[in-house]
Amino acid sequence: ALRAKAAGARLPQTLGAVSDNLTRSTAVGYWHFASQYLHAADTLRNSPSRQSAVPVLQLYGQAIELVLKAFLLKRGLLHQELRKLSHSLVGLVSTARRRKLGIEAPLSRRDIALIQQLDQVYATHRLRYIVVGHTDLPTLESVADLSSRLVEGLAALCTSPAPVGANGA
Repeated sequence: ALRAKAAGARLPQTLGAVSDNLTRSTAVGYWHFASQYLHAADTLRNSPSRQSAVPVLQLYGQAIELVLKAFLLKRGLLHQELRKLSHSLVGLVSTARRRKLGIEAPLSRRDIALIQQLDQVYATHRLRYIVVGHTDLPTLESVADLSSRLVEGLAALCTSPAPVGANGA
């Protein structure tokens, strides 16, 4: 591939095209990506080197973001509306709760507080870039449990072929 690029050949677009191609950005696609991020996070969390808390939290945050976006697409949210929510886990979960997230994946007050805590470092990209000073991070175990419950709890809905409207029917 590097030789082709050096020779001036155009490389095929893969992941970059997903966000621009609305027919490929489906609830199923978002859910599968969420599942892959969850698997990657679990793999790193369970590795012998337990020095990777920040990247693992980033991966769990990605899984939560993507599974909530999958749910919202399945519930009829338009791509334009989804883009406005950006990477805000609080905004995504708030919107998802209004669209009956609790039917498929109930969240406790503790879960909501955990999402708020994670969002403070996730949506602001503090898990991706070095920030000087103290940062309160949620525990890996609690975020792992929450992201797993969301991805697994929304699997059937998000991967089903039947469209589901905004009211859940």
